[in-house]
Amino acid sequence: MEKKIHSFWIFPLLVILLASCTSAKSTDLDKAAKAVENAKKDLDEANRQYAKEVASYRSSVETDLRENKLEIARLKSERLDAKEEALGDRNEKIALIQRTNDELDLRMRQYRGDNKENWKEFKREYANDLNEVDKSLKDLGKDHLK
Repeated sequence: MEKKIHSFWIFPLLVILLASCTSAKSTDLDKAAKAVENAKKDLDEANRQYAKEVASYRSSVETDLRENKLEIARLKSERLDAKEEALGDRNEKIALIQRTNDELDLRMRQYRGDNKENWKEFKREYANDLNEVDKSLKDLGKDHLK
């Protein structure tokens, strides 16, 4: 009889204990699920910002490349009174600048933006190369004034 009384009290205690453990695990699971959901939202937002940054930079670079093409065309069409040798050197410089500008255009169109670290490196190198083209165009434009 005494055994039945103990069993009678142990069973409800086990049920209560088990229920409290289950609700704690459930709460932890809910918190983890919310944390994952928030992390996904943060990642999506970061990806949207990254895509906007790439698109904005690409747009500004396309404008620079178009301006460079116009300046190259202007330099090519410019008539100068200079020796054949000087004109040949100048035309070679213009052709080199044009090839570099075209390569930059192709690099930008082919860039797929796989991650932000690569983007930073690509952007730094690209900006340096674009600045070199701009500098070369300005230098070449000044040369004919001498």
